[in-house]
Amino acid sequence: MYRKHRLEVDPLREQPSPREEGRRLKKPPDFLRIDLAAIKPFHETLRYGHAVGRIKAQEMKLLLSHHVGRLIEADFDEALHILGEVEMGDYLAGARTARGVDDGLINYLHDLYEFLRDALPQDSVLFEFFHCRYDFHNLKVLLKAARDGTPEDALLTRLGSMDLEVLRRGVEHPVELPSPYKELVLELEGRDLSPQELETLIDGCFLRYRLFLARHEGSAFMEELARAAIDLSNLKAILRARRLGKEREAAQRGLVEGGYIPTGYLLELYGDTDDVMVKKLERTRYPARLLDFLLEEEKPSLSDFDRRSDDYIMDLLRASRRISVGVEPVFSFVRARENEVTMVRMILMAKLHNLAPEAIEKMLRKLYIE
Repeated sequence: MYRKHRLEVDPLREQPSPREEGRRLKKPPDFLRIDLAAIKPFHETLRYGHAVGRIKAQEMKLLLSHHVGRLIEADFDEALHILGEVEMGDYLAGARTARGVDDGLINYLHDLYEFLRDALPQDSVLFEFFHCRYDFHNLKVLLKAARDGTPEDALLTRLGSMDLEVLRRGVEHPVELPSPYKELVLELEGRDLSPQELETLIDGCFLRYRLFLARHEGSAFMEELARAAIDLSNLKAILRARRLGKEREAAQRGLVEGGYIPTGYLLELYGDTDDVMVKKLERTRYPARLLDFLLEEEKPSLSDFDRRSDDYIMDLLRASRRISVGVEPVFSFVRARENEVTMVRMILMAKLHNLAPEAIEKMLRKLYIE
């Protein structure tokens, strides 16, 4: 009797209890349910195993909050001495000028990306995801130089994947370029664009390409970050156009499709007051602190929005730290290193311009590990 009862009863379905008729077993709580679709295959989980192992050893050398606190209070020479305690210090030894700081940090980033390239599986697009920004930047500089005769001083010769001579020839003969650079240059041919319009189109292509790479990788985490970057870029374009008093149509040209917030919704907000705009954007996935500076009596510059945007991305990266194997820890480590470079450059440039510690502190971003 007992054996028969055990075979006939499914404990996860609502049905009469064997002991008390009328009582029903409850469904398992949500936290006990398993989403089988979210479980990655074992081979996919271990695909980044080698890279994760290598970056875990490097995480011990990340810049920490106590380093930043000391850097803020130090003078330039003392700051270089403090940076000697972390990995990038070797690259900045002997720097005395802004150019020296930039050269040292570029060399540091170059070696970081080479470390990443060596650690990744061959079929990963993660290296291209991070590195393509420099090819788009170099292409932008070369296109401006060809159109307006502006100098090429801003070229990042050590950080792009593509040889500069290939890019130079590609400006004249786009078919020689790989995608998506070929399509971009062909789209720009024959168009009379202002420098700002040219920059907007190139930046939009860069953001869409990263979203394509994230989807090609099949990583929901990378896709979330790529789509969030599009939204943040669109919000900044709207804020800039409003401050400059441009027409709605001009603002529309600066928007990129692919984010979480439809571009049509952003355009609907364009004519609203700041407080109404902030309220409506609170209904999206983004926190109020991203835009609440619009409600301040003395509105800060858009660089404050850049800082808040970087902090939002860093919060997403921090949330991924509970994932121990996969693309997430590798992605977050590289992004944390890039964030460190931004922080250190800001601090050292501020020291060279004799800015007060209080002013420096307002500019700084969140760290990956605090």
